[in-house]
Amino acid sequence: MLKPMLNYGLMNVLLSLVFMSSLQAANMQFLRYSPVSQFTAADFEMMNTTAHNALETNTDGKTSEWENPDTKNSGSITPISTETIDGNKCRKAKIVNQANNQYAESIFTFCKIDNDWKVK
Repeated sequence: MLKPMLNYGLMNVLLSLVFMSSLQAANMQFLRYSPVSQFTAADFEMMNTTAHNALETNTDGKTSEWENPDTKNSGSITPISTETIDGNKCRKAKIVNQANNQYAESIFTFCKIDNDWKVK
């Protein structure tokens, strides 16, 4: 059975990349209005654990969701496709986060390198 582990590398990737677009990258002020700007430490841990487990075990198209009952913040991750790149398992995934009537979604490719999921 897979034991959920807090993976700070994956969490940092999710935090820094989930909401960026090419126009927003030049002006980081937009993060002030993104769902993650209102996440608590518990929200981040739930998001990270859900993302790690989904990347490890979900079949393509299967969504894993999380919700913090204390804050009502929530999100999901859905692996879209799986492939091998340079000998590493890689997964394209859709990430959604919601907090206080704010919603954001993005698609990233993660590759498992040295037993850790990293953005390709």
